[in-house]
Order: sequence, then C-alpha cells, then structure tokens
Amino acid sequence: MIKKTYKISLFVLSMSLVISCSTNKDESETVKTNIPVVSVTKVNEVNYSEEIRATGRISFNNEYKMSFKTAGIVENIYVKEGQRVNTGKVLATINTVEIEAKTSQAEIVVTKAKRDYERTKTLYKGSVATLEQLENVESQLQNAQKNLQAAQFNLDQTKMIAPANGIIQKIMVRENEITGAGNPIVVFGAEDKGKVLVTSISDVDAVKIKNDDKATLHFDAFPDSIFNGEIIEIAGMANAKTGTFEIKIKVYDSKNKLKSGFIGSAKITSSITNHWIEIPIESLIQADKKNGVVYKVENEMAVKQKVHVAKILNDKLLISKGLSTTDNIIKEGFSKLKGDSIPVKSNY
Repeated sequence: MIKKTYKISLFVLSMSLVISCSTNKDESETVKTNIPVVSVTKVNEVNYSEEIRATGRISFNNEYKMSFKTAGIVENIYVKEGQRVNTGKVLATINTVEIEAKTSQAEIVVTKAKRDYERTKTLYKGSVATLEQLENVESQLQNAQKNLQAAQFNLDQTKMIAPANGIIQKIMVRENEITGAGNPIVVFGAEDKGKVLVTSISDVDAVKIKNDDKATLHFDAFPDSIFNGEIIEIAGMANAKTGTFEIKIKVYDSKNKLKSGFIGSAKITSSITNHWIEIPIESLIQADKKNGVVYKVENEMAVKQKVHVAKILNDKLLISKGLSTTDNIIKEGFSKLKGDSIPVKSNY
C-alpha cells in the first residue's frame, strides 16, 4: 500500500512541473510577441545655407540727378533719352546773359579796388594815409577778387557735362524752360560702377546675409535668362516707414540687356552654413511652433526626445537641437507606443 501511494505522488509532482514549465514558456512567448515592431531610420547631418528671396528694381549703381548751380533759362539740350554718351559730353546749357553780366560787374569792382589799393599804398608811403586805411582798401580788393572768382565759377557751371560714360535715362525739362538752382534737368546713369538691383528685406533676413553673398536674378523681360549677382551694400539702419533694410545687388549684365527700371526677382544664397540634422517629417509625433518630439531608439528602447525644428523642407525637417549624428529615430509605427520609454523591435 505504501509503495503505491509513493508512485502516485511522484506522478502528480511530475505533471505539476510539466504544466508549470509550459505555462512559463507561454507567458514568455506572449510577452515577446506583444513588443511592437517599428520602422527605424538613422538621422543625417546636412549643411544648409539660407535662401532669401526679394523683388526689386534695376538702376545704375551711380545714378545722378544732374542740375545747374544757378537758376536760369535752359538754352540747349544736346541729348535724348536712352542715348549713350562718353565722359565730357555737353548734355545741356543754360542762358549765360545774366551770369556774364554779373561776372563783368565783378571784374569792374576788382579793377576799381586795385586802383584804390595802389593809390592808398602810395599815400601810405608818403605818410598821408594811415595803416588802417591801407588795410581797409586791401580787404576790399580781396573781397572783390573772391566775388569775381565766384562769378567765374558760376559761368563755368552753365554747361552740364557728363561725369562718366553712361546713358541718359530721363530728361526732366525742355529747352527755353526756366529752372531753379539745383532742380533736376537730366537723370544720368554712369556705367563705370555697373547696374544694381535695389530691394528691401526684413530684419530677420538681414542678419543672414553679408556683402559678397551670391544671388541669381530673373526678369520677366527675359524669362529664359538667368543673371548672376552679388550683394555690394546693406543698409546700416532700417527704413523708418517700412522697417526693412535696403540692399543693393550688383548685376552682371555683359550684354547690356537690362534697362533701368526693370523689375526683377532675386534669390540670395547666404554664405553662413548651418550644420543641422535631417529627419523625415512623418517621424515628428508632437509639435508646438518650433518645438517638437520624436522617438529615439536606444538599446531596443523607444525614448521620447525633444527637438527644435529649424526649417521645413518639403518632406524633411531640419533639426538644430536635440539630436546627434549617431542617433536612430522611429519613422513608422510609433502609433502603437504608449509612454515615454517603451521596449520595441527595430525594423531598419
């Protein structure tokens, strides 16, 4: 009887062990099966330079609004709009009758002042005139000579001379019209400094560029042509009305196609290079303005990682903070994940 009981007990114990092992194995396989499988990708480092777009107007870098120094009647205009002229070309003249009369008056005053000075000097030597009288007439002579010099200078300014090789862009008056001193007569574009596209950009873009940064330009008048250029001037302060900064882009126009006043669009490439991390846009699981969250995979664990989004480029995000070049992130499958740190199976 005792022997039989012992055998039964052994049998029960064996069965219990088998059931227990089977249960543990099933539970282990169940846990393993429940780990989500996700698609993981390695991040890439990219060198990115900002591109700034602007629209502006073509003009000559040296553009003059030429005028006469004195008021008078415009006597002759020797050029036409659009005409190309060389340095020293007479563009226009003003009637000189009045200025010549004033010059003649100044010459007469100088002649009289010289006589008075010579006579007083002789009298001074004979102790008839005092030193003060001699000094007074000497001052009058000097004053008369300065007035004559000014009159002669005004007479020389009655001819408007081209300061450089260039193009007549606009004629503001006609012959026989009266013009005031300093009123524009001819708008002249000098070719010595080339042409520029004058445009304005925001303060956000102004800090991204500097002189010598390259640009490509397009004009509606030449839709199949691309013009190259570079920044030569950035305003030191913002326009008080618009809050924008004026810039000048030198345009290379060897065939002289572009005319002053053409409207063109420019794409400026900044010389400042940013070293950023590139990730797929679908890997972002949360976003708040420039801040976002991705799942980073470390040792088969998915961990939430905060990132700063610097730029969106089509289907890519450029990350400036939060990731390094050695990181792997989840591209697909994160909808199965709950929590900040979860075990995952990586599918590269």
